[in-house]
Amino acid sequence: MPVEFTVRPSDLRQATRELKVNRGKEGQEDFVDILVSQFVATFRAVGTETEIPVDGKQPGTVRLPLRCVEAIKKILPSFKKKELTFSSEPGVVKIGTWSLKHPDIELGNIPDQRIAIPVDVSVLDTLALARLLGPDRVASEGMRPRVEAAMQASRHAIDAAVEALQPLGIGEDRIQDLVESHIVEASERLRRTLGLS
Repeated sequence: MPVEFTVRPSDLRQATRELKVNRGKEGQEDFVDILVSQFVATFRAVGTETEIPVDGKQPGTVRLPLRCVEAIKKILPSFKKKELTFSSEPGVVKIGTWSLKHPDIELGNIPDQRIAIPVDVSVLDTLALARLLGPDRVASEGMRPRVEAAMQASRHAIDAAVEALQPLGIGEDRIQDLVESHIVEASERLRRTLGLS
C-alpha cells in the first residue's frame, strides 16, 4: 500500500534543507526515513530529525537514499501550487506530476527511535555501534554505507600505523589489538548511553 500525504512546498523544502546540514562526504550515502502520520511527517537521517505538518492520506514509512532527497529539493522550486501530493511506492516517489525511481526506495521500515547519533559520528563510534547492532540491524537502520566507510577508514589508519611503527618493531597484530580494545570500550559506552541490550 502506498504512503501518501499532502504538504506545503515550503515545509518540504525546509525539511530537505535540514537533512543536509553538517553532512560531510561520509553522510552522502545515508538513508532518510519518513514516518507519516495523520498530521505530521517526521524525516530522520543519521544525526538529524525534523517534523513538518502534513495531511496524511495513507500513513506509513518510506526509506530513501539521501541522494533522492537532494533531487526532491532541487525540483521543489518549480512547483507553484500551495500544496503538493507526495506519494511513494516501492522503488518510486511521486510529487505532483514529477516522479523519481530508485531501487533503494522502500516502504515499511520503522527505524529504532533510540538510535540517535550525531551526523558527524566518529569512525570509532560508528564501528562500536555496528558491533552492538550486528550486520542485519545495521542494514535495517540504513547505516550500511556509513559502517562500510568507517571500516575502510579504520583499515587505512591501521595500515598507516603499521608503516609508521615498523621501525620500532610494532606489528599489525598489536595495532589491531589496540583498535579492537578501543572499539569494545566504545561499544560499552554506547550500550549504556543508548540503553541498548
